[in-house]
Amino acid sequence: MRFVAENTSLPVPKVYCAFVRKNRAYIVMERIQGEVIPRTWKRISEESRQKLFTQLKRMIQELRALKPPPGIGVESCVGGSLCDARIPRPLPRFGPFKTIQDFHKWLREYLQPSKGDRHACSDQEWEEIIEMAAKQDGPWPPPVFTHCDLNPFIILVRGDEVVGIIDWEFSGWYPNYWEYTSAWFGNITATGWQSELDKFIDPFPTEFKMETTRHKWWGEW
Repeated sequence: MRFVAENTSLPVPKVYCAFVRKNRAYIVMERIQGEVIPRTWKRISEESRQKLFTQLKRMIQELRALKPPPGIGVESCVGGSLCDARIPRPLPRFGPFKTIQDFHKWLREYLQPSKGDRHACSDQEWEEIIEMAAKQDGPWPPPVFTHCDLNPFIILVRGDEVVGIIDWEFSGWYPNYWEYTSAWFGNITATGWQSELDKFIDPFPTEFKMETTRHKWWGEW
């Protein structure tokens, strides 16, 4: 949160201190006065909703404009490991990864279709996996700073103003599509929210197809 506060104008809680006690990390931060979007959505006008989306779009664009340090891979803002509750793994943290391709290989548990590895699936499903891996292993633009959990319960509003974005524990430098796909798959039961994502996050249809295949075989659902 300090990284975001120091490098953007996004409304994030002010961090007063952080400490570890008995192997548990604690953060003491500002409490922002506001309501989460689901508590306000039914009573605000369509005009107010569009104003909120316009603000959110500007905030995401500001995050996208942050320049990654030279040679950075998929990692936290301080170059360390990451966590994401949507990725089912025995250990809660993962990475860092030197390249986006390394991150993708880890996500598919290092399956290498080009080397003859074969998943237990139908021929059509195997073709989808081959297509997914080819896209994952291809060239990628530099990582972008990503919140990784943009759901309606972490966006605080007052009227038609976004006053806070909270829960940055999953954030870090990720592939450019990750904000969109993590918001979509992270709200798998919130179909109303999924339908609104294109209004403030740039969609990535090709990458979304790639992630759909990954989630089918290596995702949580």
